[in-house]
Amino acid sequence: MQSQGNIRVVEMLRYLYQHTDENHTATVTDITAYLKERGIQAVRQTVYADLNALITAGFDIVIVKSTQNQYFMGNRLFEYPELKMLADAVASSKIISAKKSEALVQKLGCLTSIHQAEQLKGLASLSSRVKPGNEKVYYIIDSIHSAILEHRQIEFQYYEYTQTKEKILKHDGYRYLLNPYALEWKNDHYYLIGYSHKHNRVAHFRVDRLAGVEVLSTEFAQLENFDVAAYTNTMIDMFASEDTLDVELQCDNELMRVIIDHYGENVPVRPYDKDRFIATIKVNPSGTFYGWVFKFMGKIKILSPQECVNQMRNAARVFI
Repeated sequence: MQSQGNIRVVEMLRYLYQHTDENHTATVTDITAYLKERGIQAVRQTVYADLNALITAGFDIVIVKSTQNQYFMGNRLFEYPELKMLADAVASSKIISAKKSEALVQKLGCLTSIHQAEQLKGLASLSSRVKPGNEKVYYIIDSIHSAILEHRQIEFQYYEYTQTKEKILKHDGYRYLLNPYALEWKNDHYYLIGYSHKHNRVAHFRVDRLAGVEVLSTEFAQLENFDVAAYTNTMIDMFASEDTLDVELQCDNELMRVIIDHYGENVPVRPYDKDRFIATIKVNPSGTFYGWVFKFMGKIKILSPQECVNQMRNAARVFI
């Protein structure tokens, strides 16, 4: 009987946690019916007693007084607005793949009722998000964190994009040797920061562009007085656009990675000549956008529409 009583209380708590919230309440009749479906017999008086015991134990079970009292789970580990922010952060992250994002949002949904979990999935829709194609990045980050904590060197390869958006390893698959100092979140991307033995200086690499990451047994001494924040402040800020106008850009091949960074791998591109390609983007042509184009010093040119070409010319005159 004691075992049956323990199971009954656990199942009752599970039901309240998963099926109730401020907009979805349950009566004693509902709870009794749920328990019966689970093969647990309980009379109304027993359910009342168990509910009072849970409240006494500190569970925030809210009672809505009426002719037939309504019950729902109140405060949880995370409030629903907090879960919405976390779910949206996961969904909008450019470092987490679509598959992993969906899994994480689903896990966040386990922290609230099934009703609010469905709302989280809808709010964190991934259909129009720019997401990476590197499914391994989640585990790469974990291994890098371990290397940083243990002061162990890492080796890796780094890839770029060709004119046709094909991924290729830089320098014919060269393996970089790095003393990893930190992982830093900047402009919706994770950056690995450390001492690069190839460059003989501190350098940074986009984590989602790493391949063949290997944590070595060799240890390194942390660089004294290295300020991660000061270093990341020197990194270039990226421009985020709004989908309002189709703009054609003529770009040098080396900037394919820049276009994909901003607009995703599905951005329409076509070759222009052997050194350049055309990208068609959707953008709000604001002053920030023209400033973003200008900083590439002619390596990106606006081809159309003509109004944007004229605006860019006018903006360029300001710097002369």
